[in-house]
Amino acid sequence: MSKIKNFLLLTNPYSGLKQGKEIVQKILPILNKKSINPKILYTEYEGHAKEICRSNLIKDYSDLIIIGGDGTFSEAINGLLLREDKIYPNLGFIPGGSGNSLMHHLNILDPIKAVQPIIENKTQRLDVMKIVSENFIEYSINIVGWGVATDIGATAEKIRWMGRSRYTIASFYHILKLKKRHAALTLNGIKQEKRFIFILVCNTQYTGTGMQAAPNAQLNDGMFDVIILNQHITRLELMQLLPKIFTGEHIQSKHVEYIQTDTLKLEPRYSEALNIDGEIKLSTPISLKILRGILTYYRCY
Repeated sequence: MSKIKNFLLLTNPYSGLKQGKEIVQKILPILNKKSINPKILYTEYEGHAKEICRSNLIKDYSDLIIIGGDGTFSEAINGLLLREDKIYPNLGFIPGGSGNSLMHHLNILDPIKAVQPIIENKTQRLDVMKIVSENFIEYSINIVGWGVATDIGATAEKIRWMGRSRYTIASFYHILKLKKRHAALTLNGIKQEKRFIFILVCNTQYTGTGMQAAPNAQLNDGMFDVIILNQHITRLELMQLLPKIFTGEHIQSKHVEYIQTDTLKLEPRYSEALNIDGEIKLSTPISLKILRGILTYYRCY
């Protein structure tokens, strides 16, 4: 006898172009036609998705469908992984944000198409990155950025009104500044101390708005991909390199190191914030490790 499935549809109505409620109305008939009649909840404030996913409410549901952007997905996963009972529902991701990095990786930017793996009951395991700071633990399924990668994220957040182009504009601004930072970085047991422009740790291939930062990344390979931009690149070389991040060709540059590992330690000279799944939070030093296949999500290949 198959297990009875109960669905919760959690929607952030403020993500992206604020079309969350419209997306609900588009996908509900498709779900209902397959006898999926979800309980619908809307988030009301920042951090609400995290609270819901950490609450006892989740115990009543075998499946959680999330409509939102990368920030909403991140909130939900952090709430789930903070649960002491380790009750993790199957996850369905529906794009409703502005950047939609995870959905770019899955190559599903149409909410209607994103419903298909759910109604077809096709699941895959999902790796999660665990980030340990001095006083905090955070989880990420997308990216952890430090250096200029954080500067760009912080600036892009301040100019959200500029829409999808804000990441490109923020990138050019920080290329002109070209700030370099000293840090100790340990990868695969090897420690290196020098100045870096940025370090980007990726679980997904994409970041920002369609930037293919880590073209070899997979969501269930037990590894995260580390992209390091060294200090010797010039402003002109960086401006020439930037457009290549949209196709993944940037990793061929002599100024870029591309390393796959399952643990990392970052110890900058000064404590600084990080870009975690598009949100500026926590502070260094940090250690990271991969939690292989800890969650299950719906995905079609």
